[in-house]
Amino acid sequence: MREHRKSLKLRTRIALIAGAVILLTALLNDWALLGIVRNAFFEQARLAAASESAAVFREYEDFLSHLPETSAVPQTEYFFKSRADDYTLVTCSGETWYNRTVLDAAQLAGRVRRGEDSFRLTAGGRSLLVFPKDMGGGIVAYRVADITEVSLRVYRLGAALIGISLGVAALAIFALTWMLRRSLKPLQALSEGAQAIAEGAYDRRVAETRGDEIGALGRDFNRMARAVEEHIGEVEASEEKKTRFMAALTHEMKTPLTAISGYAQTLRTVRLSEEDRAEALETIAEESRRLDRLAKKMSHLLELERDTELPFETVAIETLLEAAQRICGAAAEAHGVRLLVGEGQGTLWGDPDLLTEVLVNLTENAVRASPPGGAVRLYAEDGSLVVEDEGCGIPPEELAKITEPFYTVDRSRSRQNGGMGLGLAITTQILRRHGMEMEIDSAPGRGTKVRVFTI
Repeated sequence: MREHRKSLKLRTRIALIAGAVILLTALLNDWALLGIVRNAFFEQARLAAASESAAVFREYEDFLSHLPETSAVPQTEYFFKSRADDYTLVTCSGETWYNRTVLDAAQLAGRVRRGEDSFRLTAGGRSLLVFPKDMGGGIVAYRVADITEVSLRVYRLGAALIGISLGVAALAIFALTWMLRRSLKPLQALSEGAQAIAEGAYDRRVAETRGDEIGALGRDFNRMARAVEEHIGEVEASEEKKTRFMAALTHEMKTPLTAISGYAQTLRTVRLSEEDRAEALETIAEESRRLDRLAKKMSHLLELERDTELPFETVAIETLLEAAQRICGAAAEAHGVRLLVGEGQGTLWGDPDLLTEVLVNLTENAVRASPPGGAVRLYAEDGSLVVEDEGCGIPPEELAKITEPFYTVDRSRSRQNGGMGLGLAITTQILRRHGMEMEIDSAPGRGTKVRVFTI
């Protein structure tokens, strides 16, 4: 729920920032546009007022030219009153001759500047534009134009533009919020999926219906989820395998340790005949040798799992077949099994000693599985090593398990023949390090054929 609130805050933050940017941009545009329109409005009003003032000034100037100086003051008042002119102020040497405006001559005296044909004033809450005119003889006429309406038009236009900008910004924020809600909805699904995976639901997936970047993120999330699920499965399988491995190791060690402990206790507490004493000591020695073999095989298996670098070289298959025949010949003869070695053309790339161990392990298993009078064949076939026996065969349901440590199809017979169930586990690790595989073709009653080949 907290993550959902965070996503809402992010969505609102993005919408507000975007709305603020839009509003700021619109206000800047409004400011620029209002400045242009304002200047245009005032210039238009100034030109109209200037034209009207020039006409009045020309008429007044013509009127003065026909008057004697002594009658200029009363005639000036008569001139403007007869025209109902409340927009002109006339002074002469600082003395007001005529004024119906809201201005005072004292206000205007300091505003007349050389070359300034007009200026703006504010009086009585009104915006005024004043045109001064020097009539000569100390007479100055001021024509006043009320441009308050122009100012109000500018203010109304500015208010309208600001209102439009605020409306556009509000609409943009609403639209962005709606769009972000739709766009960020898959992110909420991703967040919920991540939480579910964190809580152990490794099969959780999200919909892949979008074709944009968020859709690509969803696909990447599903790939990650599958990888996590596979990894967790591998870890769980590995842990289960380690558990079975330790249970099997404990079981394998229990039997010889029980025998050693039992016979040692008997030798300590019971007076035995020399023959029984010798038998007990031989059993202790045999079980000790068995524990020693188990320890060495375990050490070899763990060393192979560390993936240390191996010294590879080209190895002739014929050499491997000869080594297996030499090492396993005595055991095969003791079991009454014929060891037949065929042609060994071709070469393999790997460690000679480890490849020899692979062939020896497979041959020893074939010899143990074969009945007296049977035969075990070693030969090369299309660059592969083949070990074939005429033994009892392996049931289909056992084939996937026989490469696990300490697993044997016939545990009692394997123990009797000295087997520990580690040979095929070591063989599998050696082949993995060499980039090779082992293919087993077997069925009960028709023997087993094992083929080792490079992938």
